[in-house]
Amino acid sequence: MRLHIVGVPRNPSTPTVAMDPYAMVSYYLTTYLHRGGHEVHYYGFKESTVECTKNWGIVNKEHHEKYNVTNPQNHWEISNEGDSIFNNAAAQYLCKNIQEGDIVICMWSSSIIAVKSCLDKKPFNVNIVDGHIGHRHPTQSTPYHVFASHANRHFVYGMNLEGFSYWHDTVIYPMANDLNNFTYKEKKKDYFLFMGRFNPDKGIGIFFNLAKHFKDKQFILAGQGAHTWDIPPNMKEAGYLNPIQRKEYLSNAKAVISPSHYAEPFGLTAVEAGLSGTPIICTDHGGYTETVVEGLNGYRCSYFNDFVNAVNNIDQIKPKDCRNFAEKFSAESLIKDWEKYLHRINREGWYTLD
Repeated sequence: MRLHIVGVPRNPSTPTVAMDPYAMVSYYLTTYLHRGGHEVHYYGFKESTVECTKNWGIVNKEHHEKYNVTNPQNHWEISNEGDSIFNNAAAQYLCKNIQEGDIVICMWSSSIIAVKSCLDKKPFNVNIVDGHIGHRHPTQSTPYHVFASHANRHFVYGMNLEGFSYWHDTVIYPMANDLNNFTYKEKKKDYFLFMGRFNPDKGIGIFFNLAKHFKDKQFILAGQGAHTWDIPPNMKEAGYLNPIQRKEYLSNAKAVISPSHYAEPFGLTAVEAGLSGTPIICTDHGGYTETVVEGLNGYRCSYFNDFVNAVNNIDQIKPKDCRNFAEKFSAESLIKDWEKYLHRINREGWYTLD
């Protein structure tokens, strides 16, 4: 196949930007499709480290520094002006390079409008895939959408979108990590880890309440952003973790606690913990219903008492079970789902037989 991937307008596509899952998914999807023998053209930051047939490098570091947050300890910010410049540049480069029968994958939904307006001027049709893994409002500019989980897909469908076509959609879990990103360990240290943004909807308050409840246990808080909680004596702040630090903290944790209040479109933390052989303690909704099997690789909780019981029974979870279950969410496994989907949509019409 001949493929064109439009990256994320706020970060280079590279695995070193661990705080931006969209950038990592862009990196792994581009890289693994190229490794699979496909002709892959990437449109994004020149500083992206993707493996591809050609990196068109439509913007550079100066664009990133002007419109986006550059301090990894802060969460990203959306810049409408920066996104517009990125999207229009991607569309112009892509339209010069597109050929009949090609497929375009946009890793940020806002890119599709600019790309489609340009491609509509061509004398042939081009399939455009919306690969924005966490979207709640998929664009109707294309019928092809890749959802991060069945839970997220059902959430969107439940909004009864008028005129929305479901036939060409699919669920492919985010390709945000490969197996080399993590160290599997069976012998753990005696601490519980929170790793994520310090937003209230990520459940940081529950993590602090657990630390106050279990005064004899160690808790480590890692992530980006700011909070107003007082740090108890049994908690340590680790700050933002780069990929090397993340590997170390995850592999040594007794468990990762991810008590998100909102329905995570997927919830990468569960996979990252599992690939490290570490159990996950999380809430009982959203993507966690697909990444966490109760009693196998962790516990899903609805009340504070459930979290307390999960901490008390964490030794019942076997590290090997965590690793084995998480491997199906690795880039090495998920690339097969992407290839299958791209072959499926690359057909003349709905009734076309294979």
